[in-house]
Amino acid sequence: MPQFAATIKHIGEGVKGFTISAAVKNIEGWEKTLESVETPGAKGIIRDLEKLKKLIQSEEIDGEAVKKLVGALGEGTVKMASRAEGKKAEQMKELGEALTGAAK
Repeated sequence: MPQFAATIKHIGEGVKGFTISAAVKNIEGWEKTLESVETPGAKGIIRDLEKLKKLIQSEEIDGEAVKKLVGALGEGTVKMASRAEGKKAEQMKELGEALTGAAK
């Protein structure tokens, strides 16, 4: 999935550099991708992505709420990676770790 590389790159550059529209587009891409995933935890991540999208599109962004949710998404993604197999599992783990790191 090319989304792994793009998302990890944006996180590595600092999430504050992500424009709202780019972040929303990225989130929507992940929602669409995860809709077909049968791995336990995927549905919870989709719900959290929807919450994140709403948070970042609000008039006044609650930085602490975003940080907390990004951390939860990171943890959830690492857990989901432990249930997946192959290259995707490693990419999921790397993404989850990047999200967790960004939340700190």
